[in-house]
Amino acid sequence: MEPLVSIMMPAYNAEKYISKAIRSFLSQSYKKAELVVVDDASTDATLNIAFRYAKKHAKVIVLSNSQHLGIAKSRNIALRQARGKFVGHLDADDWLDKNALKNAVKSLSKRNVALVYSGYVFVNRLNKTKQKMLVDKVRKDNLHLLGWQHFGMYRKDVALNVGGFNEKLITCSDGDLFIRIAQKYKCVRIPVYLYNYRWHENNTGHIRKHCDWCKNKYCEFYKVWKRAKGFRCRDRQLLGHQQGGEHQQ
Repeated sequence: MEPLVSIMMPAYNAEKYISKAIRSFLSQSYKKAELVVVDDASTDATLNIAFRYAKKHAKVIVLSNSQHLGIAKSRNIALRQARGKFVGHLDADDWLDKNALKNAVKSLSKRNVALVYSGYVFVNRLNKTKQKMLVDKVRKDNLHLLGWQHFGMYRKDVALNVGGFNEKLITCSDGDLFIRIAQKYKCVRIPVYLYNYRWHENNTGHIRKHCDWCKNKYCEFYKVWKRAKGFRCRDRQLLGHQQGGEHQQ
């Protein structure tokens, strides 16, 4: 029997992009899936657009925060709501390759695998490809070089077992979760590009600090990074690569 997949989409003032993101979910070749949209008190038309899709498609579930809670709390709301055995991430201004869920479910269904991640494509606001990213296979000695990768999917029970998303973090809660899972469970790379990551002026990646400036003692990624001898985040060649790219602010 095919497992149910839950895709989480926290959304905040994403009216320009959310339709494309939702349509990419609805166009998936893997059909046994639900989309959990959590609108984080948007002040634009984001919530209305999401509800419009929910009225037409039963697999689109829309939740609305009464006040702005931030991306970590919004993701925990989505995680608790998710009914799927497997949970994946889709930001409201990005979109999926049509076979993203199919590929991820195939890899995640293998024995003892807890999390999978693929390569992703950087696109600009005009949907033009700028760069492709495909990082190394995960190992215990290279976690500080990885962090959250798109497209990422994991077992819901594993995410809950490690505590879900760290609500003390304003940004990088996805990278923090990745590290906590990767330190305890088997993670597998899917060597294809399954995710389109939109790079624009409202990305959190434009404003967040890297580890060597941030020094957030609550962040598991920072702890792993700090233990890596001679490593500095600013030495990395991959723009916006550290801990994926949370978009919501």
